[in-house]
Amino acid sequence: MNVFTQDARLGRLTTVLGSDALVLLRMDGTEELSGDFEWRVEALSTQNTLDLSALLGTHATVEINHAQGVRAFDGIVCEAEQRGAFENGFRYDLTLRPWLHVASLRRNMRIFHNKTVIEIVQEVLSSYAALGNPHLEVRVMDDYPVLEYTVQYGESDADFIRRQLERFGITWSWRHEAGSHTLLLTDAAISLPEVPGSSRPYFGVAGYHRNEEEHFRHWSATERITTGAVRLTEYNFKIPTSAQEVDQLSDASHPSGDIESYDWPGDYLNQGEGRGVVSRRLEAERGQAPRHRAEGDVVSLGAGWRVTLAGDDVPNATGRTFVCLKATHQFRAQAYGSGSAGADDAPYEGAYVLTPDDAPFRPERRAVGPRVQGPETAVVVGEGEIDCDEHGRILCRFHWDLDGAHTMRVRVSQNWASKGWGGMVIPRIGMEVIVEHLRGDPDKPIVTGCVYNGRNKPPYELPKHKTRSTFRTDSHQSNYNGFNEFRFEDQTRSEEVFLRAQKDLNIKTKHNRTSQTDRNNLESIARTSLRRVGDDEMVSIGGGYSIEVSANPAARNTSEKAQATFDGLSDLYGAFREALQSPGTGNMLVDVEGNLSVKAGQNRVLNILGAENRSIKGVSSQVANGGFQINTPRKFSVDANSTLLNSAKTLTLTVGAAKITLRSDGTATIYAEKLALKTRGTMDLEAKGNMNLTSNGDMKLTAHGEVSVRGSRIDLN
Repeated sequence: MNVFTQDARLGRLTTVLGSDALVLLRMDGTEELSGDFEWRVEALSTQNTLDLSALLGTHATVEINHAQGVRAFDGIVCEAEQRGAFENGFRYDLTLRPWLHVASLRRNMRIFHNKTVIEIVQEVLSSYAALGNPHLEVRVMDDYPVLEYTVQYGESDADFIRRQLERFGITWSWRHEAGSHTLLLTDAAISLPEVPGSSRPYFGVAGYHRNEEEHFRHWSATERITTGAVRLTEYNFKIPTSAQEVDQLSDASHPSGDIESYDWPGDYLNQGEGRGVVSRRLEAERGQAPRHRAEGDVVSLGAGWRVTLAGDDVPNATGRTFVCLKATHQFRAQAYGSGSAGADDAPYEGAYVLTPDDAPFRPERRAVGPRVQGPETAVVVGEGEIDCDEHGRILCRFHWDLDGAHTMRVRVSQNWASKGWGGMVIPRIGMEVIVEHLRGDPDKPIVTGCVYNGRNKPPYELPKHKTRSTFRTDSHQSNYNGFNEFRFEDQTRSEEVFLRAQKDLNIKTKHNRTSQTDRNNLESIARTSLRRVGDDEMVSIGGGYSIEVSANPAARNTSEKAQATFDGLSDLYGAFREALQSPGTGNMLVDVEGNLSVKAGQNRVLNILGAENRSIKGVSSQVANGGFQINTPRKFSVDANSTLLNSAKTLTLTVGAAKITLRSDGTATIYAEKLALKTRGTMDLEAKGNMNLTSNGDMKLTAHGEVSVRGSRIDLN
């Protein structure tokens, strides 16, 4: 049986099966900056029963010697194939890829809050830390913004990471060593490593005959036309009127160098941040312009390494440092003979794509972000019963979120929204809401509605109440099931508009208010009712009008009497003034079981077009401090068992030219054009003092009977 050994060979293969269980026949591979690598390895074994599954997912390394040392090509065995009998043994083919390929096998949906792109990458790739030593190295020089909300939406971990790195212009490459490879993140060419010794020479025609050192035997330069300018814009709802447009021109000198690429959205929050984004976008475009292509045997040069060109003069290249963007490697081992190690007669050939290290250095934007196809639903989460910020934004948890995380603060669509006016309804904790995404971007959710579910049932049983349309709220932090409601019933002959206020109902009309009820109007007030009218009030009643006041305990004041009090106007509609200004055809009845008080702050006018009848069972008393006057063009009569007129100073009765005056000093005076004293009985004239009868004319005394004159003294003249 043949025994293979690689110790003295230029190229060697090491696997988990042991150093010589598989020996290297051939390796072809390609590696790319901001891309992946793939090594296709042909190997030979003395056994035809190797366990392929034992190889899968493990590291395998090809090592190739060169003048400055050893170059390792490590990778994860992603495919292993047994090819059968081969010259002097059994052939096996292996495909090696970076451990990031393993990350491409895991798709995930998760949310990252308030993290930079570097922090997101580190968190996602921490699951693969065992696949490298170390698995990740970060050499970035720029500062990157904290991202409020970033979603991995159905992407593999690898695709998600690539998309985020491309978005922020961060380049990635791979560093290899035996049994491990490391993902290196950089955003400047100066952060990339150099090949051992830093430079490699170029030898033209004679280059094919130099095997003592790594060198280039072919070198050419290429320029390509690219976009010469980039313009971006964005919208930030927090600063909606702020200028967000940014642009940048390149130094391209060709006639089409001013061709502009315009894109929206720019994925930035403000114009300052946008300037950095537009600069990276332009660098990614312009970085595609300069290309140098080389061939040689520089085994140590791989994608993401820097090399300085030396040797024969190459115009605009010799003495400059270049970054390798892509490298293709081919290695052929000498055939294994029976028991002989032999020597490699066709060792290594490489092809390289390079760019000057002072050229724009950003990865090309290749990744296509996921798009959310149509709306989806989520559950509102947060603290308490209602959780929102100053913009009315809420937190949601998607049904797909296995981590139980939540969204960022999400804006809620309203039926109207403007500057200080519009509609506002905040979805509450536990509600199921409809979430859509602006332009399908999972990083930009917006709530557009709410739906009922098996836990959150409609306020009325369906389809029993299918004709009802309602808007019912739920009292916040309430344990008595309080709610406000505005409801419409559209069932024929049962149509209704229903308004319910759990506590207060306030209605304010800045101008006129009109209310019309074609039939009955019933108003029920459990406690106090207060009505204020700043000006006139007019009431027109076509039928009867009745007010009933009960002196029940709820209606008593401090004197425990039923009393209706109205500020500004007098009691009972201004003593019925307004009601009687526009009289109707019906009656008005005021029935009070207790006292009835009427108070007017100023004047009171009572205008009765017909008769007035008053019936008073007790005493009627009137006090007029400013005087008391009764005028009637017709008869005035007072009918009483006893009449008392009492005046403190003077009492005067006047009828035309006749007048009787009574004074407080006891004087009584009668003034008349003609005075007649008549009696059917006896008439006595008696004076305690003197009695004077004086006439300016004749005085006639007539008697049908005797005339008697008596006195202590009688003088007749």
